[in-house]
Amino acid sequence: MHMLFKISGVILLIVGLILVHRPGLVSPHPIPTDPYQVIEKRVRWGFVIGLGLLLLFHHSWTPWGLTVSALLIALTTGIIIARLLGMLWDGFYVKQLLWLAIELGALLIFGFLYGKLKT
Repeated sequence: MHMLFKISGVILLIVGLILVHRPGLVSPHPIPTDPYQVIEKRVRWGFVIGLGLLLLFHHSWTPWGLTVSALLIALTTGIIIARLLGMLWDGFYVKQLLWLAIELGALLIFGFLYGKLKT
């Protein structure tokens, strides 16, 4: 069963990275011309990356609190990865850096919660 989760996680991770690279691949709407909006469109696919990370690295589903905190960590990490890739490809903006700082703060809080629940 763990191998199925790992394979699914790798597939979701690869699909998420592809969709972050090409955000308009499955969308019927055209890609915005504003680079800030393109980054925001890329960030949406960070959730797929996060689900892939969760399936790849978290295999204990029984304590629900630990699983929820692992889900929050994985989703936030996926969003951060997508935002960083978007900033590399589309440019750095102060508002994007602010969102990145907020997401990193949330990641620290979720990591602290995960550590407390694990002990």
